[in-house]
This record gives sequence, C-alpha cells and structure tokens, in this order.
Amino acid sequence: GESFSFGGGDPFGGMGGGGFGGSPRRRVAAPMEHKIPCTLEELFMGCAKKFKISNTVLTVDVRKGWKEGTKIKFENPAITFIVQEKKHSFLARDGDDLRWQCKLTRAQSIKGVALTVPMLDGTEVKVSTKGERVYHGGAMAIAGHGMPIKGGPARGNLVIEFKITD
Repeated sequence: GESFSFGGGDPFGGMGGGGFGGSPRRRVAAPMEHKIPCTLEELFMGCAKKFKISNTVLTVDVRKGWKEGTKIKFENPAITFIVQEKKHSFLARDGDDLRWQCKLTRAQSIKGVALTVPMLDGTEVKVSTKGERVYHGGAMAIAGHGMPIKGGPARGNLVIEFKITD
C-alpha cells in the first residue's frame, strides 16, 4: 500500500551513525500500528477519522480512492495507521473497479431487463441488458462508475457480473 508521513524531523528517521569512531546508534522504537476500519462509502467519498492516542487526538483525513493497506504515519506520537476496508453488503472492490453480482433467470437473460444499481454516493446507475448477450459468468463494464482513482477526477468501472438461474 501507499504511505503518507505527517510531522517534521530527521528525514533519515533518527538512524545515527555507528561503527568505527562514529556516534552510537540510537534505538528508535517501532511505531505503534493502528487499523482504521473504513466502509466502502468512506473510501469512495473520503472522510476524517479521529483517534485518541495517549492524550493526543490525531485526525486522519482518509482521501477518496484510498485502498486497503494504505499507511499513514505520524511522528509524534510515533504511530502508523493502516486502512482496513470493511466488507460491503452488495458491492465488492477490485482495485479501482466496483463489482456487483446480478442474478437473472434464463428468461430475463434472453429478453433483457432494466437494472438499477445503487451507488456508494447515493446515486443510481441505470442499465439495460436488452440487446446485450447476457450469459452465466458474463460481465458488463460501465466506465467511470467505479472507485475514484488517486490523483484525479477519473474513476474505475462498475462491473456487473451475471449469474443465470433456471
């Protein structure tokens, strides 16, 4: 994942010299690690999370599109926050894409149906399968309706995966 550091100080992390004639190395305690549980909606929209760590309140500004495993480092106190993605009830993240499973009967897959997919920001994506070749295990990608891509306004795809039942 990515890492972000906050706070000033020695760019070499206090790794003093050592060895022959140098000053002795200081032991730097490993930073504490703390998981930041985030819903898919929070990772989609961005949010602020506050944590109280030994009488200090730290705010982590979770940015749009951050992924599970993203690390945010603070130096005072020495702590690393790690983004942890919570499971969503009907959407799954796959990189920058969002996946949604759509169950259709064989008759619906042949005839075609109008689908409405609720999105993480409260909007809906409307899609028709009429005239499309829909089969079990097949998928349809809707460009620009996935997760925000870090560093710009672009977004991944919404991928609708079809499961056909009898």
